Amino acid sequence: MIQTLVGLGASILAPSIMKRLKDQKVQVVHAMPGRVRLQSNHWKEEKIAHALEEHIRFLPLVKTVKASGITGSLLMEFHSSHLTPEQFDEIVQFAVHISTQTYAEMDSKMKKTMKKGVHTVDHLIKKQTGGKADVESLLVAWLLFKGATGFAANPAFASSLLYWAYTLITKEGGDR
Repeated sequence: MIQTLVGLGASILAPSIMKRLKDQKVQVVHAMPGRVRLQSNHWKEEKIAHALEEHIRFLPLVKTVKASGITGSLLMEFHSSHLTPEQFDEIVQFAVHISTQTYAEMDSKMKKTMKKGVHTVDHLIKKQTGGKADVESLLVAWLLFKGATGFAANPAFASSLLYWAYTLITKEGGDR
């Protein structure tokens, strides 16, 4: 019954494989002979879903693959109706490896949140000043003030603040 239910063989319940699945937080959501749906919260990103599909589709055992960045699921159909525990483990390990490598290519959630916060503050400043100021111009003004007033106490640090303000003012692609 377990073999039919899981579709990957009764030995899928071997403790070492189940421990690895738990450590990686990969869950078998649904399985039947020749088909399995895995889910991981680590896969809830469109970029990761795309990478999983692009890499897993080239595995010889895999007939079709569909990943969802919304649900974090990975649906695979295989050429064979049954996989050995080793084959299944290799596929899961490969999926985890691909998702881990893809993280390096993405903005972190923290960075996305900070960008959104800066954008919101920037919008509010522009709205309140009628477009005369924004976050960057206020930062430049603060750097110029701190650099100019701090020169006597710490010329090296003050110079670096003035240089930073200068680079922000003269950067390419900035508002002119």
